[in-house]
Amino acid sequence: MGDLFDADDDAGTARLGTGLMGGGLPAIHQQAAVVIKAPVGTTLASIPSPQPPAGDDELTEEEEVAFEACKAGMDNLHNAFWIAGKALETMKTGSLHRKSGIPNFADFVWNNWAISESQAQRLMGEWRIGEALAGLGWSPRESQVRELVDVANQSGPKAAVAVYDAVARTGQRVTARALKQVVQSLPPIPRDASSGDVGQLVRTVIQGQSSDGTIKGSVNSPIGESAAENSSSDNGTAEPEDIRRLRSGLAQVQNVAKSINRPTVQRALSSDAETAEQLLKELDQVLDKVKRAVRRPSSG
Repeated sequence: MGDLFDADDDAGTARLGTGLMGGGLPAIHQQAAVVIKAPVGTTLASIPSPQPPAGDDELTEEEEVAFEACKAGMDNLHNAFWIAGKALETMKTGSLHRKSGIPNFADFVWNNWAISESQAQRLMGEWRIGEALAGLGWSPRESQVRELVDVANQSGPKAAVAVYDAVARTGQRVTARALKQVVQSLPPIPRDASSGDVGQLVRTVIQGQSSDGTIKGSVNSPIGESAAENSSSDNGTAEPEDIRRLRSGLAQVQNVAKSINRPTVQRALSSDAETAEQLLKELDQVLDKVKRAVRRPSSG
């Protein structure tokens, strides 16, 4: 089965949103003169939150309503994956399918919507990021949010949302490949980092990879330029891949050097010595690895 969400990722454009600097969709809705209630299952708010089952017997009236809303949300899978993701989690958490004749949840989802178990798990892990981005006025693809899950797991969902928002606010095309390259270039993001700090970090990474602000080597960079147009040196010849990697690595190390200094380390040790010591140990290990990699053979 082909991916339901990635058919035209390269041509996808983030819908113009106000982002973290503005009110997003909620603000737009508040300005409407007429409020029209969306059909059940077509908006995130119309799907009940995940709840444990009320019992093992027949569904209660409330559960029946929730089940119908979730199924409608799944039927709208192509329109908003985060709605489908929440619908899946609500059905699974509450065992709302228990009287459907298909006791296994993965089988139930496959039989009704031809969605594999791994894809269902992915959707359930991504819907909160999609919801937050939609609230900011963006319309991300599932393949794009997939590239942000590691950021969410390591640094929190707020950081993942801020990364997408910073890339999307360039005003150009956003693709899964562009987001993947940005994420791979980012240093670890503290869980308490503000959205503004994350945004600045993303912009620094993008600008640091090329003097003109493009991402060399990407198929589709966040500013909409192709790799073929940006992988050349001044004399018109293509820059070797390994040289590009060294250049990118240098930019990342320079960014780390700017963000970490002696006062920062001292404050971290004072506020949480155990965590700080562990992080410093890991930093030492990474730096040692870099030093070993860049050590040149003796010319003697």
